[in-house]
Amino acid sequence: MSRRGMQVKALLSMGILVGFGAVSTLAAWTGTATATAEISAAKVSLGVGEMAGATSNDYIVPITGANWYPGMNQAALVVVTNTSPIAVPLSITGSVPDTGTNTLGNALSVVVKAGGSVDGTAPAATCSGTLVINKSAGADFPTATSRPTLAPGASETLCVQYSLPATASNTLQGKSTTVKLTFTATVGS
Repeated sequence: MSRRGMQVKALLSMGILVGFGAVSTLAAWTGTATATAEISAAKVSLGVGEMAGATSNDYIVPITGANWYPGMNQAALVVVTNTSPIAVPLSITGSVPDTGTNTLGNALSVVVKAGGSVDGTAPAATCSGTLVINKSAGADFPTATSRPTLAPGASETLCVQYSLPATASNTLQGKSTTVKLTFTATVGS
């Protein structure tokens, strides 16, 4: 073997010995700690019905919807319940599918009051309480109305009064509509 080859072998052997020596003399001590957070998102939900604690998200208001005539009023209680595990701010919007002149939805007056009761009976039932929403005959519903924040399990009782004014047009005979109140709970930005 040549002198140059022996030098290369010697250098390689030294590298291996130094490498093993370096590895065998290293010592590492470690310690760890972990912080874990389990997170689940809340489910925001509302119930609506005739009594506190309602869990349904659809409710047919118990009024007689047939055979309305000018001057008729009907009223019913609607209870909104926070079925969420967290407090939620509440808002209310109203709508009718038919707008414009000579439509029943436009001709109706709808009043929503808080903390009240139904006074009288149909066809002259009205609501007592504090005014929350007032949709006048011939007008659209106002924009969303904010209500107080509801704690988990808390409810708000509202009285809803539907009226067909005595001045309603004769052209409304035989027409129909749907009045919808939508209760919305929104948390976060």
